[in-house]
Amino acid sequence: MLTKVNLALVFALLIAGFLHPISAITQDLGRHLLTGEIILKTFSVPKTNLFSYTYPDFTFINHHWLSEVIFYLTYQIAGFNGLLIFTILIVTVAFALVFFFSLKQKGGIFAITIVSILYLRVLFERTDVRPEIFSFLFLSVFIMILYKYREHYTKWIFLLPFLELLWVNTHIYFPIGIAILGLFFIDLIIKHRKNLRSRYIGIFAVILLLSTFVTILNPNGISGALYPFRVFQNYGYAIEENQTVFFLWNYFGGKTTILYFFISVAALFSTLLLTLKKTRPIDWLLTIVFTGLAANAERNFPLFVFGTFIPFSRNLSIIFSFIKIKPLVITLLLLVFVLWQIKEVSQIRPIGLGIETGAKNAVDFFIANNLKGPVFNNFDIGSYLEYRLYPKEKVFIDGRPEAYPASFIQQIYIPMQIDQKLFDEQDKKYHFNTIFFSHTDMTPWAQTFLRQIVQHKDWHIVYLDDYVIILSRTTKEKTSRKSLQISNLDRANKNSLLRLANFFRIVDWQEHEEKMYQELLKIDPNSCIALSNLTNMLSSRNDPGAAVYTQKFQQFCN
Repeated sequence: MLTKVNLALVFALLIAGFLHPISAITQDLGRHLLTGEIILKTFSVPKTNLFSYTYPDFTFINHHWLSEVIFYLTYQIAGFNGLLIFTILIVTVAFALVFFFSLKQKGGIFAITIVSILYLRVLFERTDVRPEIFSFLFLSVFIMILYKYREHYTKWIFLLPFLELLWVNTHIYFPIGIAILGLFFIDLIIKHRKNLRSRYIGIFAVILLLSTFVTILNPNGISGALYPFRVFQNYGYAIEENQTVFFLWNYFGGKTTILYFFISVAALFSTLLLTLKKTRPIDWLLTIVFTGLAANAERNFPLFVFGTFIPFSRNLSIIFSFIKIKPLVITLLLLVFVLWQIKEVSQIRPIGLGIETGAKNAVDFFIANNLKGPVFNNFDIGSYLEYRLYPKEKVFIDGRPEAYPASFIQQIYIPMQIDQKLFDEQDKKYHFNTIFFSHTDMTPWAQTFLRQIVQHKDWHIVYLDDYVIILSRTTKEKTSRKSLQISNLDRANKNSLLRLANFFRIVDWQEHEEKMYQELLKIDPNSCIALSNLTNMLSSRNDPGAAVYTQKFQQFCN
C-alpha cells in the first residue's frame, strides 16, 4: 500500500511539472511544426535556411527533422493539447523506465522516491514541447538495456543500433548513445578483465560498432554524424540554455532548478562515497560524465537526471538498508513535501492544458492590418513569425544561431541594435517596412534598441501588448505617450502587467510604468516588486506618496 502511495506521489509531481500551457510556440515549436509540414509535403529535408531573407542559401543541418514530422502529425491529429499530452506521455515513459528498473533491482521505495523528487525539480528546467523529449526516452532505454546486459546476456542489446538510427534523425543528442555504449564497454572490460575474448564482450563490441556506423544514415551523411562536435564553431549568439550552471547561478542570483541540481550532485557523490566498496565502475563513470555535462550547460540537466538515476537510487537504497525507518512516518513526510512541491511548481507555471497567447495577437494584428515586410525582428520572435507568416513573409533572423553566419550575428544583428547609424544602413539595404520586436528580450542590445527606436523619427508605434511592439513607416502621425494604446491587456494577469512595466522602464516612460504598478497593486496589494519600484520612482521626484509605499514594503516584504 505504501509503495503505491509513493508511486502516486512521484508521478503526480512529474505530471504537475509538465502539464502546463505550451509556451514554446513563441520560441521554436512553431518553426518545428512548419518544417514538419514542409518535409511531409516535399518528401525532403530542407538543407538551407529557407525561412530567412538575409541568408536564404546558408547551409543548415537539421538533426531533429523526424521529431518535427512526428510533432506535425500529432498536432494535425490532436491539436496543441494532444501535442502537450504526447510530450507528457514520452517523458513519463522515459522516467518510468529508470524508476521501475531501480525498483526491480531491489531498490528501496523510499530511497527511489527521494531521488525522484530531487531529480524532478532538476528536470523541470526543461518542460516545453521540444525534440529533446525523444532523447530522454532513448537515453532511458539505452541505460536500462545496458544495465541488464551488464548483469546477464539479453537479446535487447540488439535493439540499440536501431534506436541509434532513430536517435540520429530525431535529436542532436544522439552522440550520447555512443558515449553510453563506450562507458559500459569500459565497465565490461574492467569487470571481465580476465576473459577479454569472451563472446559476451565480442557481441557488445559489435553493437558499439554498428551503433556508431548507423549515425551516418541521416540526410547529411558523415557531415551530419560529425555536426554535434562542430556546431559551436559557427554559433554567434549566446543563449541561456548553453551557459554553465555557475554562470547562471551568479547571473540570476540563485535559481531553483540549479539549487536542486547542486543538492542532487552533493547527495549523489556522497552516496557513492559512503557505499564505495559496493559501487560499480559504471556507476562512477555515468555520474562523472553526466554531472560534467549538466554543469557545463543548463540544457543538459535532463541528461543528468536520466543518466544517473539508477546509480543514485541503488546506492541510496544500500544506505537506507542500514537505517531503521518508520514507513508510515516517511510516507507522510514525503506526502507533505510533494504537495508543497506541486504548489511551488504551479506558481511557476499554471497547471493545465492549452497554449500561451504569446505573440499570437500581435501577428493577428499584422495580418488583419495588411502590414508588409521586409520585417526587422529580434532573435526571440523569429521562429513564431515563420510559423505564422511563411511563405508570404520571411524573417531577418530566428532562434537558430547555427543557421546564420556568426559574423552576421556579431557584426550586424547585435551592433545594429546599439548603433542607430548602423541600423539605418541596414534599413537602406533591406528596406524594412515593419519592425516586429519581442520586448521581453532582456539582452542589453535589445533594450538599447527599444529606447532608440521609439524615438526614431521614421518609425511609429502601431501596436503594443505585453509581449510585442510593432512599428511601421506607413503611419503618418507619430504616436505620443499620451495617446498610446495598449492592446489585449489582461489587467488581472500579474505577469502581463509586469512585462509591460518592464518595457516602459526600458524606454523610460515612467508615467506608464507607474500605471502598471498601480494596476498590479489592485490585484496584489502586497506585490513587493510594485511597492519597491513605486517607492523608488516617487522618492526620486520627492513625492510624499513614497512614504506610503515604503511603509507597506517594510511591512510585507522585509
